Amino acid sequence: MRKFMLFLVTATISVAAAAQQTDKQMATLQHGDKTSVYYGIDAFVQAYNDAADTLDVITLSSGEFNVPVQISKSIAVYGAGFEDDTKTNAERTFLKNGITLKHGDKVDEDGQTNIAAVKVNGVRIEGIYCDGSLYISSNGNEPIHNLTLSKCFFSGVDFGVESYNCVIRQCRISGAIHGKTTTSYVTQFPGCMANNLLIANSYLDSQVYGFYESSTVLIDHCIYWGATASFTVYTPYTFTNNVSYVDFPSGSVSYNNVFITSQDKAQGDYGGLDSHGNSVGVENKTFFAEEGEDGTYAPYKTFALRYPDLYRGNDGTEIGLHGGTYAWNKIPCIPRITECTIDTKDVANGTIKLSIKAEAQTKE
Repeated sequence: MRKFMLFLVTATISVAAAAQQTDKQMATLQHGDKTSVYYGIDAFVQAYNDAADTLDVITLSSGEFNVPVQISKSIAVYGAGFEDDTKTNAERTFLKNGITLKHGDKVDEDGQTNIAAVKVNGVRIEGIYCDGSLYISSNGNEPIHNLTLSKCFFSGVDFGVESYNCVIRQCRISGAIHGKTTTSYVTQFPGCMANNLLIANSYLDSQVYGFYESSTVLIDHCIYWGATASFTVYTPYTFTNNVSYVDFPSGSVSYNNVFITSQDKAQGDYGGLDSHGNSVGVENKTFFAEEGEDGTYAPYKTFALRYPDLYRGNDGTEIGLHGGTYAWNKIPCIPRITECTIDTKDVANGTIKLSIKAEAQTKE
């Protein structure tokens, strides 16, 4: 939080200097106690180029930004949110094209190139809208560790390398989350290993597939629209406490999920290898609290349940987006300036009067 307060102070100073700035976009780079500020559509790229290999924090304002060719540093990137907020008039942070994460090479003093010597482990990306996918690329077959995607929009997430303890939460992913297959996506060959991949409290427009058969993948408290494809043979997936509009793959584990349908279907567990506690054939029109809610995505929708006490998960909380550890919440944790008043009248000692109001989301 201390780093975010430094960002807020820097942002406020930048607001006061707005008369000299022609670009709305701003990025700050926090390196220890040092804060650097960048402006314009390439501000993110410039901040990334100046960042150290580990621990630095880049905070992006609202607006549209170009992205680095690839991210090969263990940094944190925070934006203003993946959707416009009509209540506070806060605009989203928009990143053009996809993002590539890849361990970086490093040349030593002898001129030798050490493959994947610079790690991207521990990367955190929060509060951004990206109109492309997140690509996690292989370099020397080194796995990636502890990636966190929080409160973001991506058109897909492509794990092209083995992963450990990665988390996707409170996100909207419009395309597939998958382990990149070695050949065509329509083959029956497994892709990459995922060790303890958690996908939680997210809206998934598409499917999760393609991870190696001994992977451990948990999809928990999500809304799941992902169509079950015929080539989804390897299914190391556990589905818990979700609202699903499709059957799950036949080899999956399925606990305490609600399967929505507007048609009569045979009662069953919808293809679970080890399944119990599921509610099957629930009518869509009576499920959500909002009148006329059909489960499709729109920014204004809350996806609140009409009868939350009736549908409880295996963790004791309500199923769907609002239960579990990471209840649905799209507001990022960085402070956002909601009101700023500047008195530009000359003052004897050369100072100006500045009043700001800010809000920060402290709930995970």
